Amino acid sequence: MIDELESKRWYQELKGKVDNNILVHQDKRGYLWDRVNPEHFRYFKNNCCGYLFTNHLAFWLIVVSCQNLEPKTIIVNLGAVYTGLKRLFQEFKFASVNDFDVDIYLSNYLRGEILPSHSDYKRSTFFKSYKGVVKKTHKWHSTKLTTEKQEMFAPFLLPKTTLDSRDFNVEKSANQATKSKRKSETDAISKEFIKIRAEGGFRLNQVRRLRQKYLETLEEVKANNYPLPFDFAYLENEERGDISKELFSFRLWDRPSFALHHSEHYTSATVNNAKARKYTFSEEKNEYFVEFLKAEIVDDETDKPLEETEGFWFLPILEHQLIGNWFQTLSEEQINEKLKILEMYGYRESDSKALTTPFASSHKGILSQGAFVINSQKYANGILMNVEVLYIATLFGATALDIFTSSGARLGEVAQVHLGRGCLDQGSIADTKTKTVKTSYMFRAIPKGRDKPAVFYVNKDTFDVITEIAFYLRDVHYKNSIPQVKFRYRKADGISRPVQPYLFQLYGKHLGEKTFGSILNFICFGLIYETQDKKLVKLKPHLLRHGFATHAVQAEELPIDVVAMILNQKDLEVTGYYSQPTQSQVANVVTDFHTTMNTQVDMMKEVLRHPEEIQALFEHQRKISGPFSKTVGGTCVTNKVCPTKLACVGCGTKIPEPEQKHELLDYLDWAEQTKEFYEEKGFNLEVIKMKKTIHDAKVELKEIALIEEYRRDKENEPKLIIRKP
Repeated sequence: MIDELESKRWYQELKGKVDNNILVHQDKRGYLWDRVNPEHFRYFKNNCCGYLFTNHLAFWLIVVSCQNLEPKTIIVNLGAVYTGLKRLFQEFKFASVNDFDVDIYLSNYLRGEILPSHSDYKRSTFFKSYKGVVKKTHKWHSTKLTTEKQEMFAPFLLPKTTLDSRDFNVEKSANQATKSKRKSETDAISKEFIKIRAEGGFRLNQVRRLRQKYLETLEEVKANNYPLPFDFAYLENEERGDISKELFSFRLWDRPSFALHHSEHYTSATVNNAKARKYTFSEEKNEYFVEFLKAEIVDDETDKPLEETEGFWFLPILEHQLIGNWFQTLSEEQINEKLKILEMYGYRESDSKALTTPFASSHKGILSQGAFVINSQKYANGILMNVEVLYIATLFGATALDIFTSSGARLGEVAQVHLGRGCLDQGSIADTKTKTVKTSYMFRAIPKGRDKPAVFYVNKDTFDVITEIAFYLRDVHYKNSIPQVKFRYRKADGISRPVQPYLFQLYGKHLGEKTFGSILNFICFGLIYETQDKKLVKLKPHLLRHGFATHAVQAEELPIDVVAMILNQKDLEVTGYYSQPTQSQVANVVTDFHTTMNTQVDMMKEVLRHPEEIQALFEHQRKISGPFSKTVGGTCVTNKVCPTKLACVGCGTKIPEPEQKHELLDYLDWAEQTKEFYEEKGFNLEVIKMKKTIHDAKVELKEIALIEEYRRDKENEPKLIIRKP
């Protein structure tokens, strides 16, 4: 038995830290510690050892690991109880768990008299988790153990509390504060939702051109054996009429050339190694990178520089070296300076005391510029860039942003997109009358709380960037087939999916939750949105999902049950919360109502159709709506009941198609003429309806204009301007 225990990793790593009776406890199925999730074990070992309550949490962990609980539930409760007890025990310097008079201290804590810096949310979460932990361990202790074992484990039971959260305002206050903050943030982005999506595409185009010109320059230098450094430039925004053209100027380096041209900053040994191209300067370890020198607005007619401008959106991230765990080698003063910069861009709360690392991907090859480039930045006149790293981070980030904003999918569903069978799909059907072929684009993923895949619709542009990732991984990164990798998103919570050739992968590893967060922060950097109380909003996957739902219900007027289907949500009440009108939308509706007093329509009323009605309508609707149905200005992508009873212009389940722009223009012309006719006849209610129709048509034309601009910008291939030595 001793030899068997010594072979157990958990025994080796917890021996002497956890009471031996807890470590060696077993039932008919074996040691209970064998059933502890590896991620839960790692968290416990790294965080929960060395405290008066360590054995109590260890006992609870082996108890719940034998029960059929969601891994996420276990890790959330473990983290909340550990953090809460740690702060309370430190605050009052308890000598033992027996000093923790639970009802007194918890009641004072819930009233805010203890640890006043804690938010209501943190207090509520700790209290609920503590009660859950205590309930499960006490119940298991009294029903699953013999009297002898009960006496043995009694010292490891946390004390019960008789308090009820309903006797305190903290839980209600926390829920209200969370919902209020979420809707306030949704309000800030909902009116910019289409622009957010388009901006991701424009930024990807910009980095595509940077990479293209970098590769062309590199090829030119190698073909002609030009010495480094080598200057080059190209024009930006040539195909975007609303933005001035800019001249971007760069300098191409490699490791030896940079060290030799800045030799005054390096030791003689380093300079000699650079000359001899040895060690870190060898051909095997050498790398090429660029120095961004400046961006200048140029005259539209002569292309002559007029004045300097900002350039790439991500330059402040590189300039202030905010990538990775940037704080590790800095003084307190330097850390505070960088925190102020992050606060200015909305990545840190003004009253926060925590270190913020929004661009720490924790994944090889994503965002990290490499040690040589980072260490050399202080010697450069411009900003040094590892172009390939920036390209893949932008490509991943723009693709994720596109999927979030076009489908309303959760991050956990986007993470499931893979290039194997059964995920990505497109279907087409020919219309014999018009002799046209329509295509729909979709991916399948298992939604939260389900066990079977559901369909999420996207558009052609989404599939284009997915294809770009696939070709990059196959031809450039892996130089062969794309490998199947383990699913890593929220691995710590125990969420698992089959091994697949996942889209979001690099260096043989699937992207984790932190990496997804970093690439989204990167692609959205500098997109500044404010709540009505002037607080900056950080774009996050769940906020984009709220924005999608709010836009669908409040702007596109889709019924809540249909939006729930699109979002793959079971609970209509949750969808109702997601899609509640924002303060700005309420204000706009009230303004419209004041100008149309002759109608009695309640514009904010939500009418929920019963499932029976949906089923009854399905057979009637399925022949005239669906993923392949052609309609005015676009394609219907709902695979459910028509949400607007065939009022297709303005419907959120239609993807506008630039190729059908002429149809919308004809439709708009008809609507404006019809409005004039009704105005002459004095049909005020019909005039109001036509105004809504005209508004919807113009909105779709704006969406098509953005798509057209993005596609033009994507096809733009600026001429490389070589400045030969």
